[in-house]
Amino acid sequence: VSLYLVGTFVLIALGTGGIKPNVCTFGADQIDPKDPMVEQKKESFFLYFYLTINVGCVVAFGFLANVATGGLPPYIPADEGYFFAYMVAACFMAIALLIYVSGTRLYRQDSFRTNSESVLGLCWNRLLSGRSHILGKVALLGWALIPALIVASIIQAFFTSAALTMVSLVLDILCIVCLCVAHRDNSWLGSADAVTRGLDVVPVLLIGNLVFNVLYNTMSSVFYSQACQMDTRLGSGEHAFKLSGAFFNLADSVAIIVFTPLIERFAIPASERILGRPVSYNMKVYIGIGFAVGSQLIAAVLEYARKGAPELSIGSECAPLLDNGEHVRMSGLSAFWMSIPYAMIGIGEILVNPVLQHVAYEGADPSMRSLVQAFNLFAMGGMPNALSAAMSQATASLVPNDLNMGNLPAVYFINVAFGILGCGVYYLVSSSRPCHQKAGAKSKPSPDEDSNAVQAEQPPVLLGRSGSICRDASKLKDDKDIVSTSPEDGAVA
Repeated sequence: VSLYLVGTFVLIALGTGGIKPNVCTFGADQIDPKDPMVEQKKESFFLYFYLTINVGCVVAFGFLANVATGGLPPYIPADEGYFFAYMVAACFMAIALLIYVSGTRLYRQDSFRTNSESVLGLCWNRLLSGRSHILGKVALLGWALIPALIVASIIQAFFTSAALTMVSLVLDILCIVCLCVAHRDNSWLGSADAVTRGLDVVPVLLIGNLVFNVLYNTMSSVFYSQACQMDTRLGSGEHAFKLSGAFFNLADSVAIIVFTPLIERFAIPASERILGRPVSYNMKVYIGIGFAVGSQLIAAVLEYARKGAPELSIGSECAPLLDNGEHVRMSGLSAFWMSIPYAMIGIGEILVNPVLQHVAYEGADPSMRSLVQAFNLFAMGGMPNALSAAMSQATASLVPNDLNMGNLPAVYFINVAFGILGCGVYYLVSSSRPCHQKAGAKSKPSPDEDSNAVQAEQPPVLLGRSGSICRDASKLKDDKDIVSTSPEDGAVA
């Protein structure tokens, strides 16, 4: 057991921390910045990078998870299923490493540049320099709470406690509020530089990830419980093969694989033609959250239909055990209907997660990109999980072991309200934000200059209401990033 804990809590954590913040950054860096379509290609890269992650999820959920728990008779006995699953995963990682190393000569040399000093130390010193300002104190408190959140999460993994969950929730909310208030406008830190540019995107990454991923987490909680109390059989009869509720997670991954090229090649270009303007990053985030909210409404409708369907005399093997030692019985509504809300979450993911990864990449100075991506991953997983745990505990009375005795639709309606409220908060932290330039670059054109004359060496992320990025090369004059301020939306376009 101790060796297993070392693998799961130490080695996987170190591997994830080394790979995830760097692999997407390294991949995007391979696109030649002189390419006239560089921005469009980078945007597509993050979409298809996220698609490939979900190809792996299909293999994991659709094959390895079942082999781990039940083996693959007659080839793999059930008691060797976990060994086989872990070995397959290890072999895939080894093959991936060999492919990565073999392509070394093909990579752009600029992508191998390293920092001469610790970026963490640089950020910390920059924040300390503003500690005399009230917002500086707020920022330091927010960042100091992150290690406390990590420690609380580790303790929660070993001890289940309502008090600990509430402490984690309070720390989570306090941390988010402090960081959003402090970094919505970083002018208190003085002149813009690499650090302030990375800090500019912190509120958007925090709120965008928090709102969407709290709704996303319902896939592994109430969606799963609901699917397990529906008819999970393949075929008919008491002894027909029964699927696990986790199987329907495949609909999420399949939706991402199917809809990513459709959205990138057809839906977005068609929307831009209809609107007569680019589809901004903020628009994508709002639509993605909208799909997640819609998934909650569809799940609520399905729950009403499930409760209205006749109860079968067959227990669901993935449903909880009752006091009489039997599993909760299935309802006569096919669990495959749950593929719809799962797929809607997947479509929402396409429009939120890779978009925020791209925002983190473009919003950060090249020297800070991996660090900002690491923060984005923490905002995607750690912070939403604490809030989801507290919401689950608060609504536990509505979701008893037997859903027929509860009120699951009320939980979905609470989630819908959370998503709508979250969109309002996202609007507040993303609207009327300045487009920070590198230190020394002009921040505004003078009245005598052409309105398209402000230039910067790197295309910064625009966190105004449009949420777009300062575009590069092909759409701008003289292959420079040209920024203009729109009096209509207060954003730079």
